[in-house]
Amino acid sequence: MYRRILALILSLALLMPGLALAASLPYVEDCALLPGQSVELRYFLPASGRASLRLTTQGGADVAVILSERMLLGGLHVLTLDGQFFAEPLAEGAYRLILTYEGQTYTAVLTVGQTAQSAQPTPAASAPTAMPEPTAAPEPAFADQSASITPAHLSSYHPQHTGCYWCTPMDITDESAVWAMLTAPIQVVDVGQKEQVVLRAEPSDSSEGIGVVTGASQAVHVLETRSDGWSLVETYSSSFHDSKVKAWNAFVTGYIRTNKLKTYNVRTDYGMIIDKLTQSLYIFKDGKLFTTLAVSTGLYNERQPYNETRSGEFVIISRVGDFKSDNLVCGMGLRFNSGDLLHEVPHVKNADGTKNYKNCEPKLGSRASHGCVRVQRLKNADGINMTWVWNNIKVGTKLVIWEDFAGRQMEIPADETPLYYNPDGGSSYHSMANCKGVKDKYLPLTAFTYGELETGAFAKLTACAYCFPPRRRADIEEINRVHETQSPGLISLLLENKQ
Repeated sequence: MYRRILALILSLALLMPGLALAASLPYVEDCALLPGQSVELRYFLPASGRASLRLTTQGGADVAVILSERMLLGGLHVLTLDGQFFAEPLAEGAYRLILTYEGQTYTAVLTVGQTAQSAQPTPAASAPTAMPEPTAAPEPAFADQSASITPAHLSSYHPQHTGCYWCTPMDITDESAVWAMLTAPIQVVDVGQKEQVVLRAEPSDSSEGIGVVTGASQAVHVLETRSDGWSLVETYSSSFHDSKVKAWNAFVTGYIRTNKLKTYNVRTDYGMIIDKLTQSLYIFKDGKLFTTLAVSTGLYNERQPYNETRSGEFVIISRVGDFKSDNLVCGMGLRFNSGDLLHEVPHVKNADGTKNYKNCEPKLGSRASHGCVRVQRLKNADGINMTWVWNNIKVGTKLVIWEDFAGRQMEIPADETPLYYNPDGGSSYHSMANCKGVKDKYLPLTAFTYGELETGAFAKLTACAYCFPPRRRADIEEINRVHETQSPGLISLLLENKQ
């Protein structure tokens, strides 16, 4: 219904294990939305089931779908939203909140505007008088909390442990935390590397499928190991075009048979991170950030939503080598998630047999692939490229992919950050004085600063494709603006909100 996904931070506070639910009926609470503020919208489901939440006028005319129909776990749910969530600003007044659960409807009142100051949120008439206190949900993550957002940002569960991929903030500067995460064992599904297992909404083989997991290489976050032979796990659904469940890169929580899970001990010499926000590959070695390469992850469209690279925690499971994708040749493929591979930026063959990278190489640093991760072929400032990766990264190395959630932000370099250029006719700016993409006779390059990049002749320079210097301020600001309210990689949510 909406054309853009806006500030919706979804968290779910579940009841403490072993604590019986005092409530037996679903309900949604009255709430008040003041200008320039956010509101916690609370609703309760007595058990797992299909539910939706919409907003109407007092006369019953539809205003917005707050939560489209889906399978949800039982318990207390909390949605944090503000006025920007809605496609059009809400006029001051009272609206109806309509919770639909397993075919039954339950209503409450949302009061909007200055009149809301006197409206005190009260439980709906059907709400129980006694409720156990839910576990605390994390505070919403906005721009100034970017470094605290974890891969399990949308999770309803908040484990006490630390050090795993799901609980480690997506902060590349915290080397010790990142290294602990990159070397920690993972839980994978014990089937073939091209097979997939369906996650179920309930602990039953006949229950609805809500996502799929790729065997051998994709990790899941085990939340609960049950006595009935099932485990509750969360992960990103690895739905490809031919998968049984079409949940494109959706963050899902579901059930899998415990006997299908096994522990995989990853290598501890190297670890790799793909960050969709920066479109970069970060390689860690022996506890430190070793080098950075430019990449292109998947670029989806409405006809091919499965092009979005699936996020999550993986392991390099096999060496594929060169392969073709239509007329493109993809070199040095390393498989990490069934049809998703890490490989050199593609080329086409010229009539004389030489390689032509002109179509794909300029797109590095932005989404462009069909789902694989394209890696730069030109040597960076450290002399590293995809050829080095192929020669040094072994099967068993962990590779994680960070989702570019709304609220994550790229840091703008300080004005005094040194950059370099060739004053003798050079057309690019560089991150180092002795860039390998420049002929020796022009080295060392002449220094200037990031603060001067938009002035004079510097404003016409393009970023070097070898050393990949920082993006221009305007480009970073645009990326950050989009990510203030949108999560570009959450395709299922984006498509849902366009309906």
